[in-house]
Amino acid sequence: MKLIHPLAIFFIIVFSSCKNTKTITANQSTKQEIEKPKTLVFQIKSLKAIDLEEDLTLADEIVLTYSLTTVDENNKIVEVANGSWGVESMKKNQEVLADKFKPIELTIPTKGKMMTSLVLTEVEDYQKAQDLVNNINTVGGLGKIPAMFISLGEYETPLAVVFASLQAAGIGIKAIDKFDKDDILGQKMYNLGLDFLQKRQKTIPITLNFEGENMKNKYHYVLSYELSVK
Repeated sequence: MKLIHPLAIFFIIVFSSCKNTKTITANQSTKQEIEKPKTLVFQIKSLKAIDLEEDLTLADEIVLTYSLTTVDENNKIVEVANGSWGVESMKKNQEVLADKFKPIELTIPTKGKMMTSLVLTEVEDYQKAQDLVNNINTVGGLGKIPAMFISLGEYETPLAVVFASLQAAGIGIKAIDKFDKDDILGQKMYNLGLDFLQKRQKTIPITLNFEGENMKNKYHYVLSYELSVK
């Protein structure tokens, strides 16, 4: 019977131990990558004025307000991020690009859903609107903002969801008064189910058309934004 040299046995044990350690480490690393929370980033890409509401002044005073909202399985807001842009004087065929819009982001939840909401308004009171925009970007545009479990309830329109998100961020419901005095050019809401978000699609491009007529003046704005999972 051929005996194995003690030194050979030692190397076999060490090699086997190192191999098992690498396997465990690799498995732990893979598990951490799977469990790592993903983030949804909301970035406005462009806003273009095709036709204006104000034919006399040949310019619209525009404010764009947008929100990312996480809603739990009980339909309550648990986290929000808000952004706003303006007050900007838009002329016909003018286009504003991505570098002018602040991106916002939220962690994708394990339960519930996420919503994007946008409201485009033509403002009457420039100073009040500018104060609101500054307030939103200072308080509500910081990214992850814990909310106070506000129930969506009757918040069925994009405008209402934006109000709820501003309230959740601590900006206050008085913002509603400032919006109500303005002309709403368009509002859109987009629901994102977790099954869709967990597909790990890198980017989701979305293009919206805000069209209508006010006091016999027709207007048309094209807004493009992008959702990306990282």
